[in-house]
Amino acid sequence: MALLEWSSKFCIGIAALDDEHRKLCQAVNELHAALEGGKERSVTGPLLRRLADDTRAHFSSEEVMMTASKYPGLMLHAMKHQYLLAQMHAFQARYSRDDSSMNSHSLVFLRDWVATHIQSDDLNFGLWLNEHGKR
Repeated sequence: MALLEWSSKFCIGIAALDDEHRKLCQAVNELHAALEGGKERSVTGPLLRRLADDTRAHFSSEEVMMTASKYPGLMLHAMKHQYLLAQMHAFQARYSRDDSSMNSHSLVFLRDWVATHIQSDDLNFGLWLNEHGKR
């Protein structure tokens, strides 16, 4: 069973970002499945790196879009991105030192953060961008 089921409730009305959100959900689910399945670090390590890389790339593309459209909520939104990136970096650092550091609690944090962020902060940006006709 997937940890984070993709559904239309995660669509914010910006196709490129919706695709990236779907990809992030998939990356969380693949890491979850590998950890739950007891996969080796040679499998789970690259999945964690990919999730972190995809997250950084997604945040960057969002912030570029926000800057270009002069989104008034950019600064706060970017601060929230930095918070998650710091958490991701901490997960990666702990994981590189200890097999058991990436566990279900870490994944639940990521799942909840991604879901909440998409459904509130990203949705607000999507609504603002669509309302202002800046696509």
